[in-house]
Amino acid sequence: MRQDKRVNDLEGLVPPHEPAEDAIAFAGRAALSLIPAVGPLASESLAYALEARQAQRQHDFNVQIARALTDTMQRLDASATLEDVVSSEDFIAGVTRAQRAAAETASSSKRRRLAAAVANGGGWALFSASERAQFVRLVEDFDELHVWLLHYFQNPAEWLQARGLYEAHSRVSSGGIDGPLGAALGMRQSVWRESVTQAVADLDRAGLASIPLTTMMSRSGIFQSRTSPKGARFLEFINEPDHIAAEPPTLT
Repeated sequence: MRQDKRVNDLEGLVPPHEPAEDAIAFAGRAALSLIPAVGPLASESLAYALEARQAQRQHDFNVQIARALTDTMQRLDASATLEDVVSSEDFIAGVTRAQRAAAETASSSKRRRLAAAVANGGGWALFSASERAQFVRLVEDFDELHVWLLHYFQNPAEWLQARGLYEAHSRVSSGGIDGPLGAALGMRQSVWRESVTQAVADLDRAGLASIPLTTMMSRSGIFQSRTSPKGARFLEFINEPDHIAAEPPTLT
């Protein structure tokens, strides 16, 4: 119970972001500058806006790490304590690396996955050292399409059925996976083909999925799972176990 309380309070331990402090710093810099023209003030205002926004993003990301770590700790047994985790070299290195990557992306979902990678990136987590090393790198490299393909190909039939798209493609005796896949993406093949082909190659190279885009097969093959057990482990690593809920990305 003692550990549970500390874990549940973890988000509250993240220092609050104080916009007033940013404003005071800006006011000091602006007062010290001689401003006979608009140019210097505009530059200072832009610098302030960027610094304040980055500080807010950093705070928000730290909160995401706290939430992800809370979720991870609640799934572990009592052998790992919060103190052990946050003081470990794995955690410090993971936070430093993830903060840098989070600052370089505009994707909120990618920042959430980076936070999950921190929470699951050390010896306390239920992943092997080799899994952690590879998965952390893949979280940084993969975009929304990579992750969605892993979700969709865990069970294409279930994903399509949940959206009323299955029946239109279930009556064929043979064909390829591109028809249902195009329906799932909601766009013409000429739009998604290049991006999906590259993403599929990346997933195959990483051992997370084997997706034959050009192969003709039976009806059962069209809707067969193509995400490997390792791919499913990767989705667990980024705290995304629900493949049915995953929505396709916008490629245009």
